[in-house]
Amino acid sequence: MKRKFTYFGVTSLFATFAMAQLPVSTTPQNKKVVLEEFTGINCQYCPDGHKIANNIKASKPAGDVVLINIHTGGYANPGAGQPDYRTADGNAIAAIPGMGITGYPTGSINRAVMTPTAIACSRSTWAGHANTILSQTSAVNVALQGTLNIVTRVLTAVAEVYYTANSATPQNSLTIAILEDDVVGPQTSGAIWNPAQTNPDGTYNHQHMLRDVITAGSLGITIPTTTVGTTFTTMVTYTVPTTFGAGTATNSCNLGELELVAFVANSSKDIQTAAYGPITLTGFANSIDAAMNNFKVESEVCFGNINPEFKFLNNGSSTITTAAFAYKVNGTPAGTYTWTGSAAPLSYKTFTVPTINFTPSSSNTIEVNVVSVNGSGDQNSLNDIYTKTVPTTTNIALDLNMTMNFKQDQYGTESTWQFIDEATNGVISSDGPFTDLASAGTAMHTKTFTILPNNCYVLKVVDAYGDGINAGFGTGNYNLLSGATTIISSNGVYGKGENRWAKTTVTSGINAKNNSNSDFFIYPNPSNGTFNLKVKNINEDVNLIITNTLGQNVYNKTISAESLANETVNANLSTGVYYVSIKSTSGTFTKKLTIKN
Repeated sequence: MKRKFTYFGVTSLFATFAMAQLPVSTTPQNKKVVLEEFTGINCQYCPDGHKIANNIKASKPAGDVVLINIHTGGYANPGAGQPDYRTADGNAIAAIPGMGITGYPTGSINRAVMTPTAIACSRSTWAGHANTILSQTSAVNVALQGTLNIVTRVLTAVAEVYYTANSATPQNSLTIAILEDDVVGPQTSGAIWNPAQTNPDGTYNHQHMLRDVITAGSLGITIPTTTVGTTFTTMVTYTVPTTFGAGTATNSCNLGELELVAFVANSSKDIQTAAYGPITLTGFANSIDAAMNNFKVESEVCFGNINPEFKFLNNGSSTITTAAFAYKVNGTPAGTYTWTGSAAPLSYKTFTVPTINFTPSSSNTIEVNVVSVNGSGDQNSLNDIYTKTVPTTTNIALDLNMTMNFKQDQYGTESTWQFIDEATNGVISSDGPFTDLASAGTAMHTKTFTILPNNCYVLKVVDAYGDGINAGFGTGNYNLLSGATTIISSNGVYGKGENRWAKTTVTSGINAKNNSNSDFFIYPNPSNGTFNLKVKNINEDVNLIITNTLGQNVYNKTISAESLANETVNANLSTGVYYVSIKSTSGTFTKKLTIKN
């Protein structure tokens, strides 16, 4: 990250840097509110703070309230696999003498002492304190604006300060910071306290996130003169990094979601006024350019239906109001979709298409393609197509008698599960919520049920709080068994929840108790395609059937009773998992075979 400062004293920059928000107003105004919310991704009640702050801003005229979300403190420490939203500047602000943070979420309203002993105050008092600040006159006004080259990532920000009266204290500071909206990441209890910012997959859209203070020092730069009639102007250049955070917990930055804010304080405290500054984006290669960015889809399939959520980026300089898309599954056209709305440059938009039904293969390729943008062709075809591969489940239930062993943690009321027929969406079995325990620990819940052959199912596990069942309050887990064989298991670290798929074959449940019969052997296993079969205690001809994970018969052969002692089978199978069944008048016996060519 690079910063460059130029100070211009009382001279304006209009001749060299025309800014729509400048010149700063010279008319006396009341103070603006700066609500710095101290928050964290693992904080239970922080989403409630986000909602309260948003409501305060929405209830006031535009520009009267500036929100800055500062991730700091223990609840902001990232866990395994979590992004790191903390900043050195945020930590320094939280450590301002007299801040007095004792819990989270908490907030600073203009860094003024709002309690007898501390600046930080409870979220229940923010609205009242904001009204008090807005009723007070300010001795100073501030305005700013920026330009950002999306190729070089260089942000140039100009701020101008004007004193309509003498400052109450001789030393004032100016802080310019960049924030980011719609940062998608984890958030404990997001769905409970702030569902408006919670996505269907359980992720959370973080708003007003402090990314960096771009003036020198975390607490701003000194304004040299603070007397009535004085104008102070400064320009800062800053190279926006591609990622923020440290080490493996870094997180990417979306240039189209950046916010520019500035405020004037008496030294490091008692903020007098503030302003948002628009950012003009430059450096676009094309005017019309919709780039397929990604899409969310089921982690695996079984029955052959998916509900993808597609995501595109407006990579052009013009606002996109309509765009047409086509999508395929395994090379076969599956439908089209027309999106309408307003996508500003460098903003992302998502849309969900109707359920796609298809015949699954062992690996399924989903493709989406941009067809047109704003009624015409896209000017950049290189980013129009995005593909993703989704496997067909290999979790096979050979026994129709199912057992779910679910070990809850202390907070059982947060946990539920359902086992659903994927074709009909009917609930076959379910359990939970359970009873909370008095302290950290576990309790086992076992439930049995039966399913049908040649069918597809989805196991949906949900944690209402969003931290799974193995997050320090007991080592929870679950195991789903088909007969005596575990087909799906979890260590309980699944956050908001997870979906897992399973299927039965046409032979599932037939003499399932003999599936591990010691009189039935296949070797070597894994095999390169040729294997030996040995069956004891059967004195008749049998049918050999090999089935793939889609339930399709890929090999059939009749084996004479004389050959059962040692039959060599060369089925010419591709790499993968198969099920070898022997059918006789005694019943059907099935074993799993892995082919590794």
